[in-house]
Amino acid sequence: MLNKISIIGNIGKDPECRTISNGGIVAKFSVATTKTYKDGQGEKQKSVTWHNCECWGNLATVAEKYLKKGTLVYVSGEMVYDEYTADDGSKKSFPKIKAFEIKMLGSKPESNGPTF
Repeated sequence: MLNKISIIGNIGKDPECRTISNGGIVAKFSVATTKTYKDGQGEKQKSVTWHNCECWGNLATVAEKYLKKGTLVYVSGEMVYDEYTADDGSKKSFPKIKAFEIKMLGSKPESNGPTF
């Protein structure tokens, strides 16, 4: 079985990094991907999709140091769904990408940027 997702987009805001109870580090950030298309009248339109992402350990430390709002990045990982119980007792879930690889794009014209 395979659960892999890869996206290229811009960081929405600087990553939020925190240390959890066992001493591990997690960084959370969002990435915007943009699709351009022509509508039925031939007018150019843009559609933006926001993706919640997180990474752990050394990758989280590097993400906190290098990822900034607006950075163009390649993110690869697995799609996971966090579940919670809403105030009304209903079960809710939301998707996020658990990143295993992050690559900065376009940081320097002569380079593809660092891979973490």
